[in-house]
Formats: sequence, structure tokens, C-alpha cells
Amino acid sequence: MNGYALLQSVKAVLPDKNNPEEIDILVNKDTGLIEKISRNIVVGDAEKISRYKGLHVLPGFIDPHVHFRIPGKPEAEDWKHGSLAAISAGVTTVLDMPNNNPPVTDEKSLKLKLNCIEKESLVNFGVFGGLTRHNLEYLLQEKNIKAIKVYLASTTGDMLIENIDNIDFSKSLKVICFHAEDEIIIQNNVRKTGLLNDPLLHSQIRSEEAAVKATQHVIHLYKKTNGNFHVAHVSTADEIVLLQNAGVSFECAPHHIFCNTDNYKNGGFLWKCNPPLRSPATQSQMRNFLHEERIQMIATDHAPHTLQDKQFDKNHAEKVPVSGIPSLEAGTHLILNETANGKISLEYTTRILSSNAAKRFHIQKRGLIEEGYYADLAVVDFNNQWTFSPKNIQSKCGWSPFMDFVFKTKVVATFVNGREFIIENLKSKLNMEKTNPIYQV
Repeated sequence: MNGYALLQSVKAVLPDKNNPEEIDILVNKDTGLIEKISRNIVVGDAEKISRYKGLHVLPGFIDPHVHFRIPGKPEAEDWKHGSLAAISAGVTTVLDMPNNNPPVTDEKSLKLKLNCIEKESLVNFGVFGGLTRHNLEYLLQEKNIKAIKVYLASTTGDMLIENIDNIDFSKSLKVICFHAEDEIIIQNNVRKTGLLNDPLLHSQIRSEEAAVKATQHVIHLYKKTNGNFHVAHVSTADEIVLLQNAGVSFECAPHHIFCNTDNYKNGGFLWKCNPPLRSPATQSQMRNFLHEERIQMIATDHAPHTLQDKQFDKNHAEKVPVSGIPSLEAGTHLILNETANGKISLEYTTRILSSNAAKRFHIQKRGLIEEGYYADLAVVDFNNQWTFSPKNIQSKCGWSPFMDFVFKTKVVATFVNGREFIIENLKSKLNMEKTNPIYQV
């Protein structure tokens, strides 16, 4: 790396400021840290970067919920492609879920996963451990486990936990993150529905009632144990109302804020995910809650599968298309669109895309543009309209349900620990060497 890089005359979104400041940012490329933030910085031997003059620089985005599929499903995603998908959207740190094959539940499976990540990742990372009936003590003690995932409903990977009330979470300093859908309601709906030959049925099976009841259960458990609780991918307005002042944090996925069951008409099972897309009315409420600044943080739930696994084959109707969508490349751009349209402030944008996740998951020296913090930065052009097309897909799965979506803003560059990635050049960087350190957060 060697030496310094100087970003000149950028509009930086600094902590606790409602408006961006035109400023220079001096990056120490050896340490990956922001050395100085000021006007008209002069450093004789610094690499001067003036190509982003006048563009907005936001703290690198932190996505607390991704599925990079390694180990177990390398044909769908791997850490090199997943990293590039993240970088293309300004995401510099990801927290990866445990439902791999094998699931991350013990020392052996954790070591296998970390070995895969350390060879390929171009972004900073944390690893969730998956709760079983017997491994809570291990997960709490293992320093390489960032947080703990609890599945209250069946999902990709067999990690369903029953009798959750019998587990004592009161001692956990680590975040306990719940996939909150009620399995009994889901299975009752499955019996009523029969053949899943229409993606709309998936939204009916994994109903809003199932999500709300499970979230109520999590809040009840919190009141009983005062656990360090968090609810993943909240998809209904009723859940947000319940969680607002309950002491349990939560995240929302962009596709639940901006997409709804009408998207099935064009994308079909490509949009199938858990929790599923909701009705237009519920989605509209979710978007209004974003505008009212009632959503705490954004997590894409990036969950690629091969295109073959997403298809419904009437000749093999027993093989149900899998749940999960690749969403990293588009997710933060959906939020940035609302910023460009004046629906949410820049200050709130940085909170829900960066600083709130950093605080909640104890990610040190990230989530803010501040001297002494890592130079994780997203350079955003708020006057760059583009249409999502195949060339924008970085994920290894090679497809996206967001095809032909039009965005008003674009992440044009991302800095990870001081290393610059120019987005238009990412496709040619697949075989790049890791020349900068990547940190486990």
C-alpha cells in the first residue's frame, strides 16, 4: 500500500452533521486509517485523488445480514464474488449467517468457514454462529463468533429451534438474532395450501400473522430474560410497532420496503424469500416508516441460489423452488434513491446503513468518517441515473430479480481499509490479489 492517499474536495457526511462538508480526507494506506479530515490538506508525498471532487462520501456501509454460501454451495456464491457484490454497493463490512453446509455450530465448522473467508474476502467480516439445543455455552465463549442466530422457523439449512423458552439467554453479551416466523402457523398453512405452484402462495403460507406472532414471542422472552435480542429482516408494519419501544433491536431488508407481491407477476419465484414479500398495503406502510425514521438499520439478507434452484418445474412439482434472493448490488441503492428524492436525510441514511449496525454489533472504528477510524468509505454520485442490467451483477449466481430497476444514484467507488475500488472496473478485478489486510470485526 505504502504512503498516503488524499481525497480532495469531497462532500463528506461527518458524525452528527445534518449537511455534508466539502473537505479533504487523508488516508494512511499502511494502517488503513483516516489520518486527517480538514480543508486544504497539504501532504507532499500523498497520492492526490481529485476525481471524486464534489461527490458525496459516506461511511462504508455495514450489512449485518448476508449469506455468502461458503462452505456448501460455491456454485451460488463465494467470498470473492460476494465481496465484489458488496463493494459495488458501498458495503465494506458484512456479517455472514451460519446456515451453511455444514452449519456453523461448533469449532470444526467454524474453522472450515474461516479458512474459506480468509482466502477470498475483499471486505471486512463477522461470523454468526447457529444455535442448537446444546451449543450455547460454546457460542458465547468463542471469540470468533460475532453474534448468535436463532431460527424459529425452517429456512435454508436445517437449524429450526423448538422450545426456545427453555433456553437461558440472560448471560449473553453477544447479540442474539432471531429469524422470527412462527413454525406452527406456517405448517398449518402448508397443509391448507397444498402444491406450491404459485409464489403468491408462499406469501400466504409464511403469513404476516406468522411473523407477528413470532416477534411477540421474542418480546415476551426478552421481558422474561432481559436478553440481548435482535430481530432479523422485519417485514411487517405491525412488527415495527411492537418493537419500537420494546428493548429489542431490529433490521429491515430493502425488498420488504420497496417490493411487494405484485413483483411476482414479472419475477415469479425469483422473488421467493423468507420472510416473503408482503402485500402492497403493508409494503407502503414499511416505506412510510422509513420516511418517518422508524427503521433502525438496513440489512439486505443477500441470499443467492442458482437460477436452476429458483425454477418451478411442473414435471417435478415436488421440488419446490428455494427461498432467497441476491440483493447486495441493489439494496443500498434503493435506500440512496430515497435520499436523492428528499424522503430521508443524509444523516439518517448514514445511521441506518452504517453507524447503527456498528454500534449494535460492537464493530470498532467503523460506521463513521472520523480521524482514527478505518477508511471504509462509499463514494456516491447522487446525479447518476442508471438501469440495473446484467453488467451490474457481481454475485456468482449470475442473476438478479432487480433487473431493469432504475436508480437515480450510484456508488462509483468504495474504499475498504483505505484500498480504492472503482466500481466500473470491478468485473476485471475478480482475480485481483488481496493487497490490503481484511479484518474480522
